[in-house]
Amino acid sequence: MVSPEFEPHSAEPLAQKGNEMKNAATKLILITLCICFFGCAHTPGDAALRAGHPEEAAKLYKAGAEQGDASAALKLGLILEEGRVKEDTFGSPVSWYEKACKLGSNPGCHNAGVSYEYGENGANKEITKSYNYYLIAAERGYMQSQYNLASLYSNQYVQPQNDVEGLKWMLLAQDAAKRCQNVPLCQWILDDSPGHKSKIKSRLSEEQIKSAEALAISWKPK
Repeated sequence: MVSPEFEPHSAEPLAQKGNEMKNAATKLILITLCICFFGCAHTPGDAALRAGHPEEAAKLYKAGAEQGDASAALKLGLILEEGRVKEDTFGSPVSWYEKACKLGSNPGCHNAGVSYEYGENGANKEITKSYNYYLIAAERGYMQSQYNLASLYSNQYVQPQNDVEGLKWMLLAQDAAKRCQNVPLCQWILDDSPGHKSKIKSRLSEEQIKSAEALAISWKPK
């Protein structure tokens, strides 16, 4: 299930995007919440949450996460981000996103990346950490992280700069998006309204563009 209002964040400079960026990051969390609660297998704690008992749900999610359940860790991070339970009791959202990532959750890695890119959810703004978390999910084939990696390269947040690598991730994200064009998120990535693809390509020679295309064609998820 995908919210029609969702737009993946564009990683534009903070001075230019301001609250728009914050709102987009929030939408990312909300859409992952929808996917998680309606698209994932049942996790102990879901019934309590549906019944309006977020504290009880959080306790069950925490217990599950501590036993190695990636979905439980992700869901705990999400309800913390939503403000449905207190961080003083259960910790920061980013700590559970990181836990979920370590347990194999691609949305967990992605949301950790968003948290560090924007300095939210209990995380400091650290682009290197953001990049590393996106990269974990992107290398597993997670479309949203592939797009966000490309946006970091587009805005030259990654050092040393490598536009060939940036274009590779954009091509992979858009190739994945072609397979779900009826979903607003996928269409948004195909449209690339921030213009990241054209920005990256403008800095590349024809030979470099062909190199990026070859890398995308030969790429395999880990």
